[in-house]
Amino acid sequence: MASDLQRPFCAAADRNKAPILDVLRHVFTEAGCILEIGSGTGQHAVYFATNLPHVTWQATELPAELGGIEA
Repeated sequence: MASDLQRPFCAAADRNKAPILDVLRHVFTEAGCILEIGSGTGQHAVYFATNLPHVTWQATELPAELGGIEA
């Protein structure tokens, strides 16, 4: 069950996601694709992709760092 998964969490990413989104909304006004390098926990990717539906958000991470964020 998805709710049973222990996902990595970064408190700083959680705190700063809304202010970053406020800036991104002004920068990415048209449809497009974003490649995020070093997505870490993936919290930003999920939040931004949900709140910027006109943008395709592609998160990336080094293979060694994928253990906690694999779907």
